[in-house]
Amino acid sequence: MEKNGVFHQLNRILKIFWDNTVPGLEEIEEAEYEQLLIHLESDSQKLQKKAKRAFEAAYDLRKFEIEMYWKRANYFWTFIAAVFTGYAFMIREGSGATFEPFALACVGIVLSYAWWTTNRGSKAWQRHWEKHLDKLEDQFMGPLYKTVAMDRTYSVSKSNEIVSFSFVVFWGGVALQYLNSRSLLHPFDWSGPKFEYIFPLIVTALAICALENGYGRGRFGNRHFKMYKRAPKYVTSKKANGVRVVKS
Repeated sequence: MEKNGVFHQLNRILKIFWDNTVPGLEEIEEAEYEQLLIHLESDSQKLQKKAKRAFEAAYDLRKFEIEMYWKRANYFWTFIAAVFTGYAFMIREGSGATFEPFALACVGIVLSYAWWTTNRGSKAWQRHWEKHLDKLEDQFMGPLYKTVAMDRTYSVSKSNEIVSFSFVVFWGGVALQYLNSRSLLHPFDWSGPKFEYIFPLIVTALAICALENGYGRGRFGNRHFKMYKRAPKYVTSKKANGVRVVKS
């Protein structure tokens, strides 16, 4: 099938903004997972070594994800701080420009949203390897990771998610307030209580509530999860009679 046509290219562009492709995953039962990775009933030394390597890989990759989590956070902090500095400079200068500060506020929204989704993605991969550890650790070092000394604590990653989402809301408020200050939001009447004071107070209160006793709290308990395996397909391309053919 020819994949260089106009419609194919348009479809690829549309998928940048909306992609509803069904993941190519196959759910596996617990018994199959244990057969693939744990081999509890196997006396084969080779299989036991394979299981231990899987455990060590899951342990190391979890540490790697935690390290990368904070490196990514620093990456976004740097750009968001630069955008905030530029926005504050333009507002302080009061040049009368109506586009540049608003454009910077929009960049702040995009960066903050990207930071928020990156935090969620990093946490998902960290949890992925933790689930493997939950299943693999008993065989090699006992239930060390599953044994905890408290029933709940503060979640560092969830707190960071709340902070990053607060920046999304913050930059959205900055953009709206800037438009309102330039009388570009005529349908809305925010001339009552000062929006620039009320809005940050509401966002701050909600963020503190979420951090203290909501999403930001880490609650230990039984984990119920499913495992899936991917079904990779090898794709080759060759030309037959001058026509490109794709086989899988």
